[in-house]
Amino acid sequence: MKRSIGKKPAIIPTPVLIIGTYDPDGKPNVMTAAWGGVCSSDPLSISFSVQRSRHTYAALMKNKECTISIPSASHVTEADFFGIVSGKTVDKFAATGLTPKRGNLVNAPYVEEFPLVMECRITRVVDIGVHDHFIAEVLDVSVDEQYTDLKGQPDLGSIRFFYYHPLERSYHATGEFLMKAFSAGSLFQK
Repeated sequence: MKRSIGKKPAIIPTPVLIIGTYDPDGKPNVMTAAWGGVCSSDPLSISFSVQRSRHTYAALMKNKECTISIPSASHVTEADFFGIVSGKTVDKFAATGLTPKRGNLVNAPYVEEFPLVMECRITRVVDIGVHDHFIAEVLDVSVDEQYTDLKGQPDLGSIRFFYYHPLERSYHATGEFLMKAFSAGSLFQK
């Protein structure tokens, strides 16, 4: 029997996305967004939500480009910091000692120390309550070579990613391999 826990954001795990933009003064800025994920495979697009009151919001609306950096568990403290202070009053890169690097295809910075980066162009913005939902087409994905397998793909065994648990307001690491997707599930087909 299931017990109601009320209306809560119970999509678990929730990704930790670091959205990079240049603010109106041209200063590199990042913010943590937990409300997001893949929303289309063709064109490959990521979506994420940002409150209109956030400093990053104006940059997203003006520039229509961003990066999405995915941090490893070794940078969970910095990722949390990016979500609790405003780039309007704090230089987040200077405070954390992390390095802003300009994207190759978009006019937006990413976090050099984070293992996975997506460069994106905003294609649509949808007003949803206190948030606007940004849909961003992925133009390129880059991964640090030290975290790739022999085929050049991200090696999840060497990167400890983490996710946000919205009901507990906590972070948890990933890493355990369970099975290959789109394979064992076919056993149920007759």
